[in-house]
Amino acid sequence: MADPLFVILVSGDPEGHDDGFARCAWLRVGELVAQFYRDRAKPGAVVKDDTVLRFVHFDCHSASTLIYEHDFATQKGVVADPAARHVQRNWATLDADFATAHGPLDAASDPKRFVDWRPVAAARAAASDHAVSIVNAYHTVRRAPRGSVLELSIFSHAFVDGPVLFNTSAGAGDRRDPDDTDGRAAVDFQPDMGEDGAANTHALEEFRLGFAPAGSFRVWGCNIQDIVETVRVPGSTSTERCLIMSTVRQVVDEAYTRQLRLGGTVAALLRDAKLPPGDTKVMLDMDRQFSHERELQSDPHAGHGFTPFPVARLFEIRYDEVSAGHAYHDLFRGERDSHHHFARTITRTLSDVVRFVAQETLPSYFFVAARALRTVTVVGGAPGTSAELDAAGQQIIGPARLDQARFFSKFFGVSITDPEAVVQRHYAFLDNQGDAVRTILDRAAHGLP
Repeated sequence: MADPLFVILVSGDPEGHDDGFARCAWLRVGELVAQFYRDRAKPGAVVKDDTVLRFVHFDCHSASTLIYEHDFATQKGVVADPAARHVQRNWATLDADFATAHGPLDAASDPKRFVDWRPVAAARAAASDHAVSIVNAYHTVRRAPRGSVLELSIFSHAFVDGPVLFNTSAGAGDRRDPDDTDGRAAVDFQPDMGEDGAANTHALEEFRLGFAPAGSFRVWGCNIQDIVETVRVPGSTSTERCLIMSTVRQVVDEAYTRQLRLGGTVAALLRDAKLPPGDTKVMLDMDRQFSHERELQSDPHAGHGFTPFPVARLFEIRYDEVSAGHAYHDLFRGERDSHHHFARTITRTLSDVVRFVAQETLPSYFFVAARALRTVTVVGGAPGTSAELDAAGQQIIGPARLDQARFFSKFFGVSITDPEAVVQRHYAFLDNQGDAVRTILDRAAHGLP
């Protein structure tokens, strides 16, 4: 029998505290089982006829660490409860009493020894309302047998800073706050992954080496909000962390989606398989975008988390303020009309737009992860995309935001096609050869030729 293989899953706790994301995790189990069984005879397949694949699940909803063992020799390519209607029945608790049902495991490969379940159990016993942390998943991959993790998938809400398990507050500086359960782009992919102590000196390298050569790290949520440090209350002099609509989403709506709908020369260039000339000019109606953002702030379904700024402030933040981690001012340049008001529409080149999107991508969680991990494929929503649940209940980049995904694919050479999947969900793949990372860095520096 081959060396043990693992898939690590994390499901966040949504606002309604239901098991929706836990269902997503089990649906992924069924999908991967079917996929691996279908491909078991292909050259290079890591899952064979006699493989036992172990799925570990950090379930925020139930505050539990769970495990499922799939024996391909007897269970073939199907799982019980394929529609994930009774997800808690499908898992066993992973604790000190766990014993594999499929042959002995050496100590290094025994999940109860390397999976970070003990802090979760302790937090649950203490009645914590956020017993699971993304750090538990990081620790587990770090301690797993080298090259054994086929996938780490996080099913949750997400934004530019990373996956949101419980929507905790970010700590100050570059250290991981023990009370912060969520992903943090600026913290998590440092050499020590934001944790002090000699045991964490090589944390990032341990994390990288835990993945199989074809392993992937997947974030299944949205990428639809920007973080800005700005004055929230009129008349105040203090700044705070605020959330606004993804400016990439708005700019791509104007420079790509709207141009395609209008037709004409620019639309023809955008539809061509070749990249259009960088000096191609497009008009951006930012008044339309910021007015729509203002409307969404009061929409309970679309505006969750947006800071309620008026339209004038949305212009001011983008046009006039120099925000750390953002390239707003480089694109908007404080432009005014003939009456010295914010220019409601501006004209920019496609090179300007592509450079802006690339620069806004650089601090995002999935890009920082891909750049740091190098040999691990990182998958996530392209900037400006939002995830929703499909008819089966799985997370997917929905039709309304496909143009943002297609723009990202076209101008950065990033695939939004999963070559192994039956159902395409249009997340962006930052490959394990570094090609996508290099292209994004080049576009951020130079735009389009």
